[in-house]
Amino acid sequence: MEGNTVRSPHTHGASAGAALLLAALLTACGSGSGSGSDSGDRGDTSRPTAPRGVTVQASSATSAHVMWKAATDDTAVTGYEVYREGKKVKAVPASKVMIDVEGLTASTAYTFTVRARDAAGNLSAPSAAVRVTTPAPTPADHGPPTRPGKLRGKADGNRAATLSWGGSTDDIGVTAYDVYQEGTRIHTVPGTETTARLTGLRPGTSYTFTVRARDAADTSSPDSNTFRLTTASAPGAPASTAPTGLRARTKVQGKEYTVYLEWAPPKADGEIRTYQLYLDGKMTTTIAWGAEPPTERATYEYTTTEPRGTSHAITLRAQLPDGKWGDFSEPLTVVLGK
Repeated sequence: MEGNTVRSPHTHGASAGAALLLAALLTACGSGSGSGSDSGDRGDTSRPTAPRGVTVQASSATSAHVMWKAATDDTAVTGYEVYREGKKVKAVPASKVMIDVEGLTASTAYTFTVRARDAAGNLSAPSAAVRVTTPAPTPADHGPPTRPGKLRGKADGNRAATLSWGGSTDDIGVTAYDVYQEGTRIHTVPGTETTARLTGLRPGTSYTFTVRARDAADTSSPDSNTFRLTTASAPGAPASTAPTGLRARTKVQGKEYTVYLEWAPPKADGEIRTYQLYLDGKMTTTIAWGAEPPTERATYEYTTTEPRGTSHAITLRAQLPDGKWGDFSEPLTVVLGK
């Protein structure tokens, strides 16, 4: 389960003996531990390919955002190492293809490279070197940028999507736009751009995106509107691991509304005991079954004191038997009192 968990003070437990836990989602871009282990297959002497498409964005006077395309290996890539002037400064797991590097000096040129690592500890050759210069310090900037304009976009086939939005303003200047998927930053573009092409998506999968503007003081704007899309399905693509058939009804009880949810667990090789519940793209609750988890239909209820007519887009994802988080369900819009 991600983050620390505490009991919720205002929500009811899930059915079938489930205990409700409230989790704080830790979504720092590129966070993760380690970059693989040298205790893997020592018979593997083949190096991964060098990461391609490395880009570096100086997002403030003292930080830079490094992104790259995934490398390949005859067995599996287990992590990446980021180097500044030839010295390793960051290590991330294979699931991450971006990282923030902080503690830089203003008005200074830096050169970054990235290397891939496999389970046997083999390192790829360095990527092409990318040079970036941090900007000069800016005057005191105490106000965040304005919220980005209408976010929209479309799926480009089954593994990519293109997003666009209206530009933000700031008293000093917008330096970057950050794209978030379900509350996790997955992409960054310079403040002069208002479009982003996302790759590496899964076929036949529902995604929810928001965008935030950022200024030179690393202050972020409020989220843009939420935009949802579903990538096209593909023959032979891995089976979806998303919960299906999500339904909801609401009931008023005095000054509170109770929201009743029901869904079918995804098919997996083992029991599904834990789910994350998202409201409007933000993870709010972890639902965990301490007893035998449901296999056909799962139910859960929560209460809220929000006014009648309040609307939320609800999505769920399950923690699979191997510990990984599965695909998100199709979003369901719930309006209190309807």
